[in-house]
Amino acid sequence: MSNGVNRRGFLKIAITGAVGIALGYGAGWLLGSSANQAKIMELMREIEELKSLKIKPTHEGRINVYNWSYYINEALLDVFAGKIGISRGEITYDVFEDPAEPLAKLEAGRSGYDLVILPDYCTYYAIRRNLLREIDLSLIPNFKFVDEEFRNPPFDPGNRYSITYMWGTTGFAWRNDLVPEGVTSLRQIFDPNVGFLEKYRRKITMLEEALEVVVSCKVFLGRSIDDWSDKTLEEVKEVLKRQKQYIAAYAGTSVYYEGLSSGAIYVAHSYNGDIIRLWSDRPETRDKVRYGVPEEGGTKWTDNFCIPKDSQHPVAAHEFINFLLDPVVEAVNSTYIGYANPVSASKPFIPEHILNEPAIYPPSEVMGRLWFLPMLKEEEKRKLDSLWEEVKIS
Repeated sequence: MSNGVNRRGFLKIAITGAVGIALGYGAGWLLGSSANQAKIMELMREIEELKSLKIKPTHEGRINVYNWSYYINEALLDVFAGKIGISRGEITYDVFEDPAEPLAKLEAGRSGYDLVILPDYCTYYAIRRNLLREIDLSLIPNFKFVDEEFRNPPFDPGNRYSITYMWGTTGFAWRNDLVPEGVTSLRQIFDPNVGFLEKYRRKITMLEEALEVVVSCKVFLGRSIDDWSDKTLEEVKEVLKRQKQYIAAYAGTSVYYEGLSSGAIYVAHSYNGDIIRLWSDRPETRDKVRYGVPEEGGTKWTDNFCIPKDSQHPVAAHEFINFLLDPVVEAVNSTYIGYANPVSASKPFIPEHILNEPAIYPPSEVMGRLWFLPMLKEEEKRKLDSLWEEVKIS
């Protein structure tokens, strides 16, 4: 982030007294105009009134949430508790580092959670495995604020089982001091004749997620991302085999995060959130590391609210989703964690330096070039695995 403050402590919101907000960096910095400040204060007054009335909750009285680490402004848990009339102690909020963890709990049954945040591909898997409860949109009136582009996603048509929590992109990061031309096209990454691969031989990493790499290669070749014909996959395989001799590795976050920071890696196929985190955790990298989506496009990924099939408090889960989709709450949450949310109505309440950061909120011309990763049938998954294995051992 541009001000270099650690994302984990980016905006400290303390709940004081009966849910009063103290803004460590000044209310104006967070809220912008006086009208926006008034809206926040109105929300706070509403919460105070609800607490004083001691309204009997219509929900089950508690909720258990499972989310990625450092992925919410936890002060909002206090606000939510006050809003629905429960104590903060009735909210269990646990975190994970790998989405395989919540999936394993869902698979085992009796997960103990009422709401989990899952990436799109895990959401698709959980739906196919019948691990999720259908969402009742009549209990989530704030769904009306969700932008059209995040409705009816390919992994969950009709939003029957999920709603977008936050979203981001897959693109390329590079060391600006070492790669002054930057990464603007997939031709640089996949075509040795351009000269980029040779110039930065063994200083480039590609993601270790096969689907991300293969889809990007298809786009480079001018093929549809949904084309799983043997002919297209043979072309992809040849391109990747040629590329492999120039790259340092297929790498995950921990590798390219450290590599970009130290300068051991010059270019990395990467997720925008990792680069935002790098800027936040290591402010000295802000002027050295750049991030962008190539002119041909990139992945638009989402993390999603999902209610486990074995949820014991589904009404509370619906209320929590509805609360977090409120435009003002979305603004407070997005500002704190530094990720884009799916509610455009929140933008008047988000600081301009965040809205104007293209690594978080891409400009409209980039948005038009983003794609959701395809959801694979069994035969397509088998083909992908076979291709990837052959490339890796080549």
